[in-house]
Amino acid sequence: MEKLIKPKPFEELTCSDNFMFAKVMEDPDLCKSVLEILLGIKIGKLSYPEPEKTIQTAPDAKGIRLDVHTADGKHEFDIEMQTTLYKDLRKRSRYYQSLMDVDYLLKGNTYSKLKENIVIFICLGDLFKKGLPVYTFENTCRENNSVKLEDRTLKVFYNCSKWMDIGSKEQAELLKFLLTDNAESDLCQKLKEREKRIKMTARAYKEYMDYCEITQGYYNTGKEDGFKQGEEHGITIGEERAKLEAARNMLLQGVDTDKIVQWLSLSLESVQQLAESLKKQG
Repeated sequence: MEKLIKPKPFEELTCSDNFMFAKVMEDPDLCKSVLEILLGIKIGKLSYPEPEKTIQTAPDAKGIRLDVHTADGKHEFDIEMQTTLYKDLRKRSRYYQSLMDVDYLLKGNTYSKLKENIVIFICLGDLFKKGLPVYTFENTCRENNSVKLEDRTLKVFYNCSKWMDIGSKEQAELLKFLLTDNAESDLCQKLKEREKRIKMTARAYKEYMDYCEITQGYYNTGKEDGFKQGEEHGITIGEERAKLEAARNMLLQGVDTDKIVQWLSLSLESVQQLAESLKKQG
């Protein structure tokens, strides 16, 4: 008998959950406001924010799925909601930016037309363990850090657990909301209201069920493959092996490791080891 994995109930989702965050950010005005507060810049009219945007530059290349992808006339943005901290987030930010650029160039654009590429990771905890509420990275010269490469790339990691230490009141209120779901500012109340409206729509519920069904499909495929391998080797494959096989399928499809841990209830270490093993296999 197939075992069903148990996703978080739809009515309990908040903006710190990938699915709900992406749905809330589908509103261009709200997405624009969030970006302007996080980055402290003025942003032009946004293209329609794309939740779970898939970028795969070649049939045999490792693809990526971006939580929220959008752009204005000068910038291209990826916003990732990160509930679990992984060591590979640093390298993932590098890969995301590179594929976003390749995807843009493959559409016929030239290097000179590359937009400022900004990847944002909103983390509930402190990835770098230095106690800062935000870590912003740009390429600088080692010999003289006043010399900037000016390649128009930026990587920003927010630490919601330190919301009280960030300089801007608006930023603090936003990070606190994402951490606690407690809406105090006007913007956060609008985000909360949209969150409530989403939960009232049959369409969003169906999309979430489809989202969960895809996860179940990965799990079932992994379970079936796991038992096939067990029969071939004359051994019994248990539930943990089945989950690992499902995780393997998901990694090969470019599914975020954060989602794999959440959906399959695997340990962070086991998924990281599996990802490292696949990387060595090429």
